[in-house]
Amino acid sequence: MATLKNNELEQEFFELIAFMVTSARNLIEETKLYGPLRLVDAVSRLIDVLQKHDLSSPRLETIQRQIEEGKYRVMDSEEDFTVFLEGLVMALLPLMEDHAGSP
Repeated sequence: MATLKNNELEQEFFELIAFMVTSARNLIEETKLYGPLRLVDAVSRLIDVLQKHDLSSPRLETIQRQIEEGKYRVMDSEEDFTVFLEGLVMALLPLMEDHAGSP
């Protein structure tokens, strides 16, 4: 059973790695804002994998929710997307502090 779960997890990580490597290659020709978009999208995908394997947490789900709500601001304007990313960074701070005392 553990081997099956390990194989499934390895496949999911492989797919995420393939997404990231392909994104890196495609970014050579894409607009500069696609880099940050792909990074936050990769974070959301990683959280999906962790959730599927019961390895998530409320703070990861909070970040994922914020990513999913704001990542397409890249289509609006560079300024809107930058504000979204800055807000996302600032949202991490209290989540780090909340977890600092946890084992």
